[in-house]
Amino acid sequence: MSTTLHIPPQLRDADAYVLNNSAGKDSAAMLHLWATTATEEMLERTVVLHLDLGEAEWDGVPALAARQAAAYGLPFEVRRRERGGLLDLVRSRGRWPGPGTPFCRSYLKRDVARKFYTELTARLEVTGRPAHIVTSLGLRADESTVRARRPTLSTDRAASSGRRQITTWLPIHRLNTDDVWKTVRASGIPPHPAYQHLPRLSCRLCPFAGRAQLITAARMAPDTALDYVLVEDEIGQPFRRDLSMEQIITAAERTDADPVRPLRPYGASSCTVGERTEGCAA
Repeated sequence: MSTTLHIPPQLRDADAYVLNNSAGKDSAAMLHLWATTATEEMLERTVVLHLDLGEAEWDGVPALAARQAAAYGLPFEVRRRERGGLLDLVRSRGRWPGPGTPFCRSYLKRDVARKFYTELTARLEVTGRPAHIVTSLGLRADESTVRARRPTLSTDRAASSGRRQITTWLPIHRLNTDDVWKTVRASGIPPHPAYQHLPRLSCRLCPFAGRAQLITAARMAPDTALDYVLVEDEIGQPFRRDLSMEQIITAAERTDADPVRPLRPYGASSCTVGERTEGCAA
């Protein structure tokens, strides 16, 4: 496994670098490799951005994202959709996100990030040319065929303007899952306890997750699952076309697996991958 990143020459003189950090394993690996590869000048122009998903997010995620940034002495910013989180969005649209309509990503992540780019452009005070901002995402080819087809480097034309040029970079696009976890361990920062039961640190109850993962998540966050049932009833639409949250809860209550208690907030104890401690298993 390479312990450094290949930073394309055209990115080396950017005015700012935005590392999008969800606090998940891929973001953590990306952050570690960037912080240990980039020059001092690049690091001085770096900011770590966490897009807070509100009630949809696991407890302690923003705190973990902040801790990861602080470990490398990097400035940390949090932004959140001003008009509410996922459930507010679902209520206003009268439906849940789905494979053909992943509007949660657009409203809760993409649009919020673009507002931050506008703010950052004003801070940079670049004159005579567009400010060049590189935004880095921890997306990997191994995750899906769609992500495998994404270019490692591209211009975000919709986010760019006469005042700024936004370049999207996928630094760890070719890393496999084992290499990601090796990098996370090398960082010395424990991952979120949710990884003791789930392969990804996405929303607590993500419509794009598999059935087994949703059942596990409902057992870990029963109150959130009940909130989703109330919204199902309110809008008259199931969580997924093939699976309602009520069905997920029923399956979670019937499962013969070992009990999974609701997670404690991040920081209750130290957790490492593959280790079960009181805080991690909770």
